[in-house]
Amino acid sequence: MKTLLRQKSTVLLYCLMATGLLFTKSAFADNDSMNCPGTLSANHVTLAAGDQNGASHLQLIRKIEAGAEFDLDICAADVTLTGSADNLLRVTVDLESPSQQHTAADYLQKLDITPNHVKLQLHLMHALHAKVTIELPATTPELTLNLGRGDLTLVADTIGGERKINVGYGHVNFQGNADAYESMNVNIGLGSLHDNRKDGQNHHFIVARSFEGTGKGSIEMNVGMGGVDLNPGQNKPI
Repeated sequence: MKTLLRQKSTVLLYCLMATGLLFTKSAFADNDSMNCPGTLSANHVTLAAGDQNGASHLQLIRKIEAGAEFDLDICAADVTLTGSADNLLRVTVDLESPSQQHTAADYLQKLDITPNHVKLQLHLMHALHAKVTIELPATTPELTLNLGRGDLTLVADTIGGERKINVGYGHVNFQGNADAYESMNVNIGLGSLHDNRKDGQNHHFIVARSFEGTGKGSIEMNVGMGGVDLNPGQNKPI
């Protein structure tokens, strides 16, 4: 009898894990960041005058029209996402283990900028141990970030609008108080949510939590496997 109960408990555990992973899978299914091969395409972005590029470092700055939406795809990196003080787009990439055959710009597969939309794709493999900092205009109305693998620091109180974050495998360090959003949803297929703000609670395993705020805009964070820390913000909300 005890053996049967243990078997049933094990089956239930696996069912719950599968349900949790399927819960977040739909958020990643069609994203390039979730399906990066180990080889680079021959096509990459042509740099502009003033861009910095070397074996282990890339930095570029672009002027963006007010109201442009952002769509960011990154294969594997530790990413910091924050607002820029001067409403410019800044992208900085540093590689701890660079390739001898490529410069950092070779991993910039796409940077399409129109008055209404910005599409950025960084084909960074895990072996490069990349650190990426992206500074966005604070008045960005809509942002989608797809990160296949890595840790993300989201400075939410410096970026407004509708913010959707998808992380396949990794950890999200959220920085922002309740006045950084009107609503926030956190979904984790398998992992933990730690709310380190005042009166916050922790949740584990399969997580689906909603929060109401006093600010503007919405935030949706989906993590397939990993965790989310909700930390107090250090900036005045925009």
